[in-house]
Amino acid sequence: MTAAPALIDDQALGAVLRGATPRSLRRRRLATTGYWYVRLCQAVLADAERPGTLLAPFSALPADQRQRAVAALIELPENIELLSLRMLGPVIGRLRQRHALNALGIEALAAAVVLDATVYLSAPSPLLESALAAEGRQVRRVSST
Repeated sequence: MTAAPALIDDQALGAVLRGATPRSLRRRRLATTGYWYVRLCQAVLADAERPGTLLAPFSALPADQRQRAVAALIELPENIELLSLRMLGPVIGRLRQRHALNALGIEALAAAVVLDATVYLSAPSPLLESALAAEGRQVRRVSST
């Protein structure tokens, strides 16, 4: 029996792309959501003057490693699945009837349901975690630093 896919948030995705995959995610099939991917792209590619949680780990890398990590962000590796909203849209519509989540949360919930995934979060998200539990999905904490 293979382990459930790992649906990873933006911070964990950043760690993977920087070559710092958390131990709990190694040798796992990885996926992320469009919203988490976009948030990471916005944070890293906007190159803000004050790096936040998503940008700071990229900024701390030596120039050559940072360049490789940004290239991986721009051209997401094939081994990281990203579900289309074409597939998730109908699922989101059905789940919206039962869960009052924002766009980020409902997309994550739908992706977890479609993939039958365990969700790895870098920070607590009580509403999302409650919805995931209601849909029978497991949530794990992951350190992305």
